[in-house]
Amino acid sequence: MAGKTTNKSTKKSSGKKNKLLTSTLLTALLYIVIGVLFIVFKGELLNWGLTIAGILAIAYGIFLVIKKALIPGIIYIAVGILLIWGGWRFLDIVLLILGIVLIIYGALGIFDAIRKKRGILALILSALTIVAGVLFVVNRWAAVDWILIICGVVLIVDGIIGLVKALSKK
Repeated sequence: MAGKTTNKSTKKSSGKKNKLLTSTLLTALLYIVIGVLFIVFKGELLNWGLTIAGILAIAYGIFLVIKKALIPGIIYIAVGILLIWGGWRFLDIVLLILGIVLIIYGALGIFDAIRKKRGILALILSALTIVAGVLFVVNRWAAVDWILIICGVVLIVDGIIGLVKALSKK
């Protein structure tokens, strides 16, 4: 009788391990695919995301209107239309503001590093923050492209590491 219990727990344990391995492999592959998409399509992914979000908002708004929630439904529909038609303008403004904030943050970091004598690394990081801010102000979409490329590389590396770990446990 004890042998049967052990056998069942062993089957459950190996089933959980297989599910975990499958999940880990799928996650690693998904990271690699998303990383490649980030590198290949860059800023175009934002356009896709805004369009999909707009379509989903419109669909949910229609659902709410059908369910007799007229005001929230109309709001969702309006937001969806704005995301599809004006999403890039909104992102453009947000990126401009981000650039300005980065410039101010970097300048404050330089003043702080000089005042508190924090060293060369603090000065370099603050200067890089200013450069990133200027890039966002002057050429926002190039900055977005570079950020997405860097994120894509990180995702690919993370996916490869996940694959290697998962396959080595097999």
